[in-house]
Amino acid sequence: MQCLNCGGAFEWAGNGQYARCTRCLALFGNENGQLTPIVVQAPGGGNNPEFNAMFAQNLGFGPPPPQHNLGAGTFDAGGGQQLQVKINGKTPEGYLKDKASSMIWGWIIGAVIIGLLVLGGIGLAGYIYYQAKSPGGGAQTGAAATWDGKSTFECKGNDVVALTGVKANVSGTAIKASANCQLTLTGVDITAAVGIEASASAKVTMTGGSITATTNSVVATAAAKVDCVGTKVTGKSKASGAAKVTGAN
Repeated sequence: MQCLNCGGAFEWAGNGQYARCTRCLALFGNENGQLTPIVVQAPGGGNNPEFNAMFAQNLGFGPPPPQHNLGAGTFDAGGGQQLQVKINGKTPEGYLKDKASSMIWGWIIGAVIIGLLVLGGIGLAGYIYYQAKSPGGGAQTGAAATWDGKSTFECKGNDVVALTGVKANVSGTAIKASANCQLTLTGVDITAAVGIEASASAKVTMTGGSITATTNSVVATAAAKVDCVGTKVTGKSKASGAAKVTGAN
């Protein structure tokens, strides 16, 4: 049998006539297995633990078992004395709840930071991939430049420029790219003795258009790189050192 109030276990007195809950100290009368609550009213009214203990003693019960509440930090020292324990001014239950809350928020903040780092890494990787797949192996498109198509066009230093839709006819070399120049040619038609001359670390990307050369279509030296994509090329190309030429014979 269990307490009708809290479900706690019983202790018995008076040859089983009376039952007391070991948890909430409620008293019951027992008649043929039927439990009836015994209401104890102290003189003057209200609930008086000491009077309740005396009443229970008259029924044959011993001193009430210690009533500890670990969550609230209260411990029964006997004789009606209660000890109160606090951690940093809080009950053990409140302290543990605050600790758990702090840990959970720490995990959430940590997860958000990691998520932002992952997203940033994915974004950076996507940008690098996009740049690498773009024409010219990631070279900048550069500012649009003008060329009269009658004299040699020079790209040098750290210039990043683009030429579009020019029809050039030059007696000598049409385009010279040097140093760290990055040059993009789109729809440009070149007729010259030498179409493109690239040196040092220059990078030239030509898309569409044509090169008609009487000597060499492309001459690349040092670490220069010239890429012709969909370009009609007439005239042999020449590369020396670590230079590379693609799309031109």
